[in-house]
Amino acid sequence: DNGWPILAKRVRTTAPYDTMFVDAFEHLSKPEQVTIVDIANALAAFQAIEWRSHDSPFDAYLAGDMSSLSQPQKRGMALFFGEADCSSCHAGALLSDQKFHALGLPPFGPGRTRRFDPYARDVGRMGESDALTDAYAFRTPMLRNVALTAPYGHNGAFATLEGMIRHHLDPVASLNAWSPENVALPKVDWLNAVDFLILDDAREMDRQRRAIAIEPTHLAAQDIADLVAFMHALTGTDSIQNPPFGLPDTKK
Repeated sequence: DNGWPILAKRVRTTAPYDTMFVDAFEHLSKPEQVTIVDIANALAAFQAIEWRSHDSPFDAYLAGDMSSLSQPQKRGMALFFGEADCSSCHAGALLSDQKFHALGLPPFGPGRTRRFDPYARDVGRMGESDALTDAYAFRTPMLRNVALTAPYGHNGAFATLEGMIRHHLDPVASLNAWSPENVALPKVDWLNAVDFLILDDAREMDRQRRAIAIEPTHLAAQDIADLVAFMHALTGTDSIQNPPFGLPDTKK
């Protein structure tokens, strides 16, 4: 936690942020009062507006424009809400049930480790709750603009939407077949060895496999391609091309 005060000081001593924070928050009367909490709240307020997406082809289709989706996208939508059962978790306006599920995503890196674990384990929600029922479970991601947010999975284990969808269809088989070459990381030999150490822990990997709560589903290659096409139909149009704020004129 020692890094937060350093970052906060850097922000509050940089113009024009010093006065902008005082103007934005009623509880602040001088820049010296700015903390990392205020900075986090400012970032959250920005993100809540800047990347709001409500004008995708899918939205236009729901509003009655039957021509807004291509035929592959329509087939993918039918699979998403039907046979593929994606909507059982990716539901609602944001296409997420906001719940936590264990998908058996390939673990690497430090992960979300509990404070008393002797080594890095990517335990997911259990790292916060300490509840065994939360083991290896991660929040269902929202799918709006998902085609713009590669790589996929909470740790970026899959470079493409197709790879992520195939993992959902058969998590155990996908986990067994996954290798470190699937992820783009800097070439740092001493660090890479540590990053993938968890894959050699047979007991830990067995625990991850047993936590998976998804039954395998078979889909043809064309079905998967149609699902990918539908994912692209979730990309905003004007809200992405002309965001409310955009890049600032200057960067501090």
